[in-house]
Amino acid sequence: MFNNAAQMKSAIKELHNHKESTKAQVVAISGIEGSGKRELTEKIAAALTLDGLNVAVIHTDDWEANKNVRFNVMNSPEEYYLNAYRFDEMFEELVLPLKLFGSIKTSVNLDDAECPRQVDYNFENIDIILIEGVYLLQEAYLDLYDYSCWVKSNFDTALKRLHEQVNIEESQEALVNLFELLIKPAGQYHLYADDPIGNSKSIYLEQASVPNE
Repeated sequence: MFNNAAQMKSAIKELHNHKESTKAQVVAISGIEGSGKRELTEKIAAALTLDGLNVAVIHTDDWEANKNVRFNVMNSPEEYYLNAYRFDEMFEELVLPLKLFGSIKTSVNLDDAECPRQVDYNFENIDIILIEGVYLLQEAYLDLYDYSCWVKSNFDTALKRLHEQVNIEESQEALVNLFELLIKPAGQYHLYADDPIGNSKSIYLEQASVPNE
């Protein structure tokens, strides 16, 4: 159990220092939507870089499926969980080649995403790959990680964080509806189906959320 980024950084660096392979190590940082994964990941990456390690940060939001797939009117929470992100492509085209060779130069186009864009990756001599996003701790992907962390949060706190994000263009009412009808139940399905808390190597709990002893 960790409650600050420095502790997480130390654990990941210790893992790196004792690795037996020359391949880059893959670390998954996951949690429900709005749990603070991205901010934590960026802090860890910055701290590892200051310690002299080459770090690649990969956001699963850059591999979201097109909006017609993600927000199909017929989607159930389970279908959203299964189809919202192109994980297979992300691992095959980016993560596994980067782990194997330590370097990669490629791009992903998100023409049909909520925020259309091209994401360019140009990584060289990478020691540690940090992947952050929801649903990463599915059983199908667990063996691909050298280390994993679940960022523990509740759905009320998550919704508050989503409200505060500047890149959300929906109205407040639409956001609440999306969260309550799709995002939250999909997250609950993930918790039930995959037990990501039990399957993670560590749990991150913000200091403010740590109960008094």
